[in-house]
Amino acid sequence: MSAAPVEHTADESLRLVLREDLRRVVGRDVAEARITRVVWDAGYRWCALALAADPNLPFGYREVPLAAVQREKIVRLIQKAFPRADWARAQDYDVGTGILREHQVELPACLGGGEQ
Repeated sequence: MSAAPVEHTADESLRLVLREDLRRVVGRDVAEARITRVVWDAGYRWCALALAADPNLPFGYREVPLAAVQREKIVRLIQKAFPRADWARAQDYDVGTGILREHQVELPACLGGGEQ
């Protein structure tokens, strides 16, 4: 059993500002953004992944291709909005709710992560 991920919630005004800023940077509505720290030659860097709602079946999210400058802007926007988050861990930002939570990958049931 895993612990619940740590969450941070943006107030309504910050949530709306972030939604508009992300729309401006990406050029379309964004449903979720994920920030992940990676090790690079010169030390740590952060990568951003943007997901948009996919109107095609089976419905869900689709990755939005981003240029390096867009990824950097997304990282700066979200890190500035949530300075108390643990940026050593991957973070998922839900644009609709304004919630930033630590990204957790569940262990598959076949490896002991739950009922089979």
